[in-house]
Amino acid sequence: MNKEDIIKELSRHMLDKKQAKTAVEKTIEIMKAALSGGDKVVLSNFGTFKVKESRPISLKNPKTGRDIPVPAKTRVRFKPSENILK
Repeated sequence: MNKEDIIKELSRHMLDKKQAKTAVEKTIEIMKAALSGGDKVVLSNFGTFKVKESRPISLKNPKTGRDIPVPAKTRVRFKPSENILK
């Protein structure tokens, strides 16, 4: 299921597809803003999105044996709710 599928399904329960599209896009925009601010987003009975920063590491190239530095990265992690599939 992708964004368009969600909009189609939601439009069945709203007045029209335009309102459904606006609702989905605004929801995603709000979630992105919260995550960018360092907050976590909790959706009951679905899961939690949170920002996690990995630390910088050093890996070895197996052919040459040289160290390759990997910088720290900021990623969004999702932890599903226990009853997401119930």
